[in-house]
Amino acid sequence: MAVTTFLILATGCDDRFDSRGGHPSGEGKMVDVTLDIGLADEADGYDLSGTPGMSGTASTPSTKAGIDRESAFDFSLVPSQQTKAVGTSLQPDALYNLEIRQYSSSGAYLGGSATVEASTAIGTKITLNLQATTHCQLVLVAWGVGNGRRLGTGALNAVKDTIGSYFIKDLAPTDQTDMNKMPYVLHLKDINVSSDGRIYSADGEAIDVRLRLQRLAARLTFTWDYKVDGYTPQQILIHSIPTQYKVIASPGKKDNTYPSLLDQFTTIQFTNNATNGTYSCWIPANVRGSNPAATSQLYRIKSNAPTGSSYIRFIAVNNTDAKKKLDYRIYLGGKETTDFNLYGNHDYAYEAAFKHSSTNLPVNDRRVTIVDPIPASQDNNNFVPTANCFMVAPGGAFCFNPYKYTVEGSPVDNTLLKSWCPEGTKIQSVRVLWQTLENGDVGDPVLGTANSSDDHTNIVDLTDGANFDKARIYCRVAPNTTGGSGVIAAYASTDGTGDPLWSWHVWVTDYAPDAMANATVDDPNKRVQLYTYGNHPNKYPMMDRNLGALAGYTNVPEDDLAKSKANGFHYQCGRKDPFPSTYSSSIEGSSITVNTDKLTPGMLNYYQPDGVSYFV
Repeated sequence: MAVTTFLILATGCDDRFDSRGGHPSGEGKMVDVTLDIGLADEADGYDLSGTPGMSGTASTPSTKAGIDRESAFDFSLVPSQQTKAVGTSLQPDALYNLEIRQYSSSGAYLGGSATVEASTAIGTKITLNLQATTHCQLVLVAWGVGNGRRLGTGALNAVKDTIGSYFIKDLAPTDQTDMNKMPYVLHLKDINVSSDGRIYSADGEAIDVRLRLQRLAARLTFTWDYKVDGYTPQQILIHSIPTQYKVIASPGKKDNTYPSLLDQFTTIQFTNNATNGTYSCWIPANVRGSNPAATSQLYRIKSNAPTGSSYIRFIAVNNTDAKKKLDYRIYLGGKETTDFNLYGNHDYAYEAAFKHSSTNLPVNDRRVTIVDPIPASQDNNNFVPTANCFMVAPGGAFCFNPYKYTVEGSPVDNTLLKSWCPEGTKIQSVRVLWQTLENGDVGDPVLGTANSSDDHTNIVDLTDGANFDKARIYCRVAPNTTGGSGVIAAYASTDGTGDPLWSWHVWVTDYAPDAMANATVDDPNKRVQLYTYGNHPNKYPMMDRNLGALAGYTNVPEDDLAKSKANGFHYQCGRKDPFPSTYSSSIEGSSITVNTDKLTPGMLNYYQPDGVSYFV
């Protein structure tokens, strides 16, 4: 994330950082080193050429966005100085809570400032005691006003997991006072410190340097102009935004992207009915690489966007039927249409103009979803035996009798549910209880987005709930997802309030094994493994994955992400509904404290019927 720009040593005041204590291991000569510390100007996302050394897969040149007769809207990244909302360049008026640490090439702590300076003038020459050594690393952080987080004296791996600031999201992008709270960072990855107190590059070239710290956050500005008759803007959502600001980015070894898809992501959402306007906010870096298949704006679509790419959803509602909507998806990134990267210390200003006809909807623009929902019961005659867990392919539909369940292939009355449903209080409504996204905290909700907070009939519907024999619950899940899980529930109330009478796990998956197979099957979408024990004649195969898992395996995966996808759900004896598993690389032990009032770090998150809000 942070790579320095070396300039000729600038003039400034002299200051000495207290670095008492020296090298903790007692090894190596400690020498005085003078650094001239300043701030780098923010870069314009429109021109990435001014950002040498930034991590991430480089974008390849491609066709620029152009006007297309099938296009529902024009969208472009513009120079940030053209957007009034960005305003003039803003920086802190000093380096607040400056901390400097030295590490070995392997990440062991070597030394640095013993204290954190509350306020240091920009351009100050700072002298501190460092260890004379080769191939070391230097990390500098100006945490900002009011931020009590620190690097400390641990190894560099601990620094990589340090959250830069939990309050950056609340800072105003155009407020000078708030800029004094913004963290600025710099990571010199491979330098040599000589015995005479000079800094050399890794190849041995002596340099006098001014170290320029970079703003931790990226600034996003979105301006829209909506002119589609018959539709009114309803909501704007910015999806796949990392929740944590990392002081030191940890690019993936395979594709050089960051942050990890196992990190937590969130959605920024706000209601706005204006036909034109501007929104601006701070976001963490989200470097997802590039894809040459995105040859124009028309091809910046879900199938071409790397997993975890940030995007804007602009939702407009029909003026006469609130269930009918136009859902526009705009992927963010650099100027080249192949580029899906958002870097820290950059300003990204986007403009969108929606001008298509409302009588001739943009059916050929795959960036737009035309939402015209039908009840889950409509054209749904796929009756299946009742189970606690239903397996259904993305876009699939099924129905069942909630008062029955299946034992060894035969229907049996659910006497327990019936006992909870005396006359007049049988099942009167059904709802989505929770659901997952496709990949942890990124991707689409696998059951779908409900019509509204009190109308889930496009996902789950009920007929004849008061009749034990004729009752049917219908379910239709969203198409075009890679799969996941959700739970639908039945209620005695007419509005889906109160405790559920019963609930059912819906496992959305392309995995479809033969339930009656008596041999091992190797097809990944149907794979089962047959085991024998003694002379037992009845041999039933085992699935290659746990219930609710996103993937199966024959050998234990080595990659943390693959392990998380294979986890599936946990069950407790006596409880039929599943508990979430971990979706993380940070859980090492066998015990975890589950929060009841907020999200539990490292766990697979559940989402509400809107597909955006968390279900705790």
